[in-house]
Amino acid sequence: MEAEVPILSVTPNTRPWTCRVTVVEKQNVRAAKASPIKFMPMILMDSAGTRVQATAFQGDIEGIDQRLTLYSTYLVSNAYVKSISDMRFCVDGAYPYVWSFTRRTMIQDVVEEEGQDFRQLAEADTTPFSDIYASYMRDEQINVLAAVVKKLPRTFVFSNAKQKPAWDVVLLDAQCIPVTFTMWEEFITRHGGEIDQCLQTGDFPLLLINRAAINLYQGLTLSTHFDCHVVLNPDGERALQLKKWVSDNRDKINDVLLAKKYDEA
Repeated sequence: MEAEVPILSVTPNTRPWTCRVTVVEKQNVRAAKASPIKFMPMILMDSAGTRVQATAFQGDIEGIDQRLTLYSTYLVSNAYVKSISDMRFCVDGAYPYVWSFTRRTMIQDVVEEEGQDFRQLAEADTTPFSDIYASYMRDEQINVLAAVVKKLPRTFVFSNAKQKPAWDVVLLDAQCIPVTFTMWEEFITRHGGEIDQCLQTGDFPLLLINRAAINLYQGLTLSTHFDCHVVLNPDGERALQLKKWVSDNRDKINDVLLAKKYDEA
C-alpha cells in the first residue's frame, strides 16, 4: 500500500495515494437543483484537522452509506479528486478540492484504538443561543448543541399548493434559553420518529446541528436547510455535560414549558 499522506497533499494529479480520515459528517441524500441526480455529501477530517467534502452519487450511495460510519476512521485510496469552482462551497479554505466515492474507491477500516476521536472537534465550535443574533449580523454559519424539550403541533405547510412536511420543536441550551427549530422533509424522515418517541417517554434528546439556518421573520428561530447536518444524541464531552445539565434541571425546563417562554424567543 502507498504511504499515507495528509488531505492537503491530495490533488487531481496525485496518484497513487492513501489518506487516513475520519467521517465527521454524513448528510442527507438529496437531488441536484438542475437535474434529478441524487447524491450524499460527507465531511472527512484528517489528524491535522483539514476537512474535505466527499460525495457518493446515484447507485453508489447505498453501498457507501453502509460502508462508512459517523466518527469512524478509514484509509481511503485513490478517490476521484476535483477542483472546486466556487470557493463558497469549500468546507476548508486551505483545500480547494472535493472527492467522489464510487464502488472502486478503496476504503479500509482502521482498528479502533488506532483512530482519533473527533467528537469533541465536531462540537467545539457550537454557538450558545445568546450569541445567535450576533452571529446572524456577522453573516456567520452556526452550529448548536441543545436539548429537544417539546414538539409543537404543526406537521406541514402548504407550498405551491402542495403539503410540505414541517416540524417545529423547542430547543433549550445550557443557559436555559429556548429557541424554536423547524425541521423540513428529509430531516423529519431521518430523525422525527426517534425524537417523538423520546419525548413521549419523558426523555429530552440532544441535537447537534451544523450550519443551522437563522430566521428572523417571526422572532429568532432556527431551521434545517439543504446544507444542514443534524446528529441525534451525539457523543462527546460537551454532549455529556449538557445531558447531565438536563437531568439536573428538569424543574427549570418544566418552568420554561409551563410559561411557554419559547413563544417569547
